[in-house]
Parts: sequence; structure tokens; C-alpha cells
Amino acid sequence: MKKKIFIILFLTLIGFSILIGYVIFLNSTKIMQDSIRARANSYKDGLLYLISQEKASISNTTRDYASWTEMGEKGVEEQDRGWLRENLDPWIRSHFGYELIMLVKSNGEIISKGKSPDVSIKELISTDRETKSGFYLSNGKLILFSSKGVFDNEEKTFYNAYLILGKIVDEKILEKWKNILQAELVLSTPYKTFTTNPRLKEARVRDEGYGYQGKYITVSIPIIEEGKELGRFYLYRYDNALYNIYKSYILTTSLSISVGFLIAVILARFFISRVLNPLDILRGKIEAISKGRYEIPLDIKGDEEIISLAKSFTEMISKIRDREVALEQARILAQEISYTDDLTNIPNRRYMEEYTAQLINSGKRFSLVFLDLDGFKKVNDILGHQRGDELLHDIAKWFKRNLREEDMVVSRYGGDEFCLILVGTDKDVASRVIERLDKSFRKEDFFIEDIPISFSYGIASYPDDADSMFRLLNIADKEMYKMKEKKKQSLT
Repeated sequence: MKKKIFIILFLTLIGFSILIGYVIFLNSTKIMQDSIRARANSYKDGLLYLISQEKASISNTTRDYASWTEMGEKGVEEQDRGWLRENLDPWIRSHFGYELIMLVKSNGEIISKGKSPDVSIKELISTDRETKSGFYLSNGKLILFSSKGVFDNEEKTFYNAYLILGKIVDEKILEKWKNILQAELVLSTPYKTFTTNPRLKEARVRDEGYGYQGKYITVSIPIIEEGKELGRFYLYRYDNALYNIYKSYILTTSLSISVGFLIAVILARFFISRVLNPLDILRGKIEAISKGRYEIPLDIKGDEEIISLAKSFTEMISKIRDREVALEQARILAQEISYTDDLTNIPNRRYMEEYTAQLINSGKRFSLVFLDLDGFKKVNDILGHQRGDELLHDIAKWFKRNLREEDMVVSRYGGDEFCLILVGTDKDVASRVIERLDKSFRKEDFFIEDIPISFSYGIASYPDDADSMFRLLNIADKEMYKMKEKKKQSLT
């Protein structure tokens, strides 16, 4: 009888140790997947926003040139070649970097094409003469395009022609987005693959479109136009902190199972002698502890071996509890890391988006200021990206010193773009604040090797201008762009 009880208890303890390890493993796996999913969605939103900004930029340029009386009269009706060269191609190609520049009549006759790639005009224009934009695949080249009917300045007279502008998505654009997102990018089409890192190709992802591959969080974003997939973007974001958390999870699980087996072997050795009743008490307390009640004391009375066993088990429970605390601290640290920009150590875009969402949900008035550094590209081009990174870090520190109020938050949106959130302010108050900040910034004399650094900005207020964060960003971005254009015009 005792032998049967011994075998049952021994197997029970082994099963209990395995159960503890399995529960910890399931909990750890869930935390890991939740962290990967949250970060992957943040990186995906960032890339989609950059694509939307690029698309908006091309669309705005197309609307500006298509709604131009001279384009209709000189370009379409007179087909003045000199005027077309000075105002369309190669002028637009050299100033905006577009590879697709076409002016065509409604019947398909090409007025001006230049070195543009071959495209199907019918697929690129809208029959209602309004702006049409999206992706188009031509001979292995993925083109981000925009088209619009040619009208006079007042949008009343239609000249029976369309203007089509587009930019080829290649390594140059991917490299630009990489610097903003701090992530490697791959563009895969049926004909060719473009990548910012030759070692990285198409990523392995789950059905949800994300994964974790060799210390990289991976994201897959399909490029779909009119129900047809033209290719995919793959994003690789290096995340060593997540890998360290994963190792901690594995160590905790292994420790739990090993200690459980050790306890089972020790108890089996002494079970036949005077330990049956004390072990019954111990088993009851173990069952309670297995449900998470770690505070139950193991003050078992019996011989020295039983007391020693209880102490050993107490130490094991203490280690498991410490590991769970460490896991929770690691989870909190991972969340803090996900809210902090790696380069500048100030809040990142994800934090800004969630913070503004909280303000909108609570109905609090605030203003969003979108800033873009002037002259920063020259620093990268002339002095290199390392010096540019140092400058971004210094400017971020300057913003933190000059925005000490509790209701003012500065975050790095990406690249050389920053966002300020001024809680409790309307646009007038926010304008005065940013004007004072601009004056202080100019007094700092941010000159890098005789390259002057300043910033342009735009302001949008909630709820006066818009009722969502993305609409506010769009308004502020357009205002910033207008300021930047005025500065360029003043220099010319």
C-alpha cells in the first residue's frame, strides 16, 4: 500500500512541476506575442503613414499643375514645346524627382512623355476627370502615381486632357523611409525585389502579417490596387530587448521544471518513514500555492528532513515569485522602450498617438504643432548621418529644456520631424508659444559647419480644426509645408 502511495505521490509531484512550468510558459508566450503584435502594428502604421504622405505630396503637385490655365492653353491647345520643357518635363523631373511625367489628350493622344516609363493611360486616369492616385506596376517597376484632368485656374473649363505624374518606388525611396522608421525595408514584386539590406529578403510572417525572425520584428504589408496584389512591403525592425525578455522566459520555465523534479526526488527518498501525515498537509498547501497563493507559509512540523524539504520548497516558491516579478518588470520596461525614441530618448510617434487619443477621448482641448528642421538634409549629405544623429539628439535635449510645463509634450515623429502637444491651448495661444520657442531656437545659433539650422512648423487645434489625430496631423503638415515654401521663395 505504501509503495502505491509512494508512486502516486512521486508522479503527482513530477506532474505538478511540469504544470507550473507549462503555466509560466503559456503566460510568457502570451506576453511575448502581445508585445510583438503591439510593436508590429505601430511599425506598420508608421510605414502606411509615410506612403500616404508620399501619395499626398504627388497628388498635391498634380492638382496644382493640372488646375492651371497656361497648362491648358500653352500645353494642350498650342502644344508649345518650349513651354512644355520649361514648365513640365524636364523641369518637374529635376525639381521633384518624378520619373513619370505625361500630358495626354482624352482620346489617348500623347502630347508630352519624355523619358517616362510605358504605362496604360486608361488605367491611370479617372473618367470623372478628378484626381486619381495609387500604385501601378509597369515592367517590374512599382510606380506611385497621381492623375487629374487639366482645367483652368477656376476649375471650370476642361481642356480634354490629363496630367499624370509618378515616382518609381526603388532603393532610394526605401532608404529614405528606412532613416525615418529606423527599420530595414524590402519591396517584393513579381518581377524584382528591392531591399535596404542585401541580407534581407521576403520575411517570414504569421497569418496576421507579422512575426519575430532572428531578433527582428517583421511586418508584411500587401500592395493592393483594385483588388489585385501588385507586391508586398516587408519591414524588419531590430529588437534586442525583446530577445532578452524571451531568454528570461525560457530560463524561468526551465528553472521551475528542474526544481520541481528535484523536490520530487527528495520527497521520494524519505516518504516510507514518518512523513505520510506531514506530506498530506504539505500536499494541501502545494495545491493552494499552485493556484497562485504564494503567501501561504510552509511551516510543516515533522522530522528534520521534512522541515528541510519545506524550506527548500519555500525557496523554490520564492524564486518563482521573484521570476514572475522580474517578468512583470521586463514587460513594463519593454513598454517604456516601445514609447521612447532610440536616438533622442524622448517620446516617439507611438506615444504621441496614444497620448493624443487619450486627450480626444477625454474631450480636452489641445493644439498639435508639427515641426520639420530646415537645413538638416545638408548636414546628412555633407557631414554624414552620424553627425546628423548627434544634431537630432542635441535639438531634442533643447526642446526638453525649453518645454518644462506639465501640459507640454515633445516627441520625435520620425527623421527630422517633431510634434509638440500643448494641452489646454487654442491655435492663438499655441502660435504665441511656438513663436517664442522659435525665437529662442534662433538665439541658440544651431550652426553645423556653417550650415544654419531652423525649423518650419504648422499648428492644428482640437476640436476647432479636426476631431481626430490623423486629420490634425494632416492640417499641421500642410501648414508646415506652406511655411517651408515661403522660406524658399524668400531666399530666391
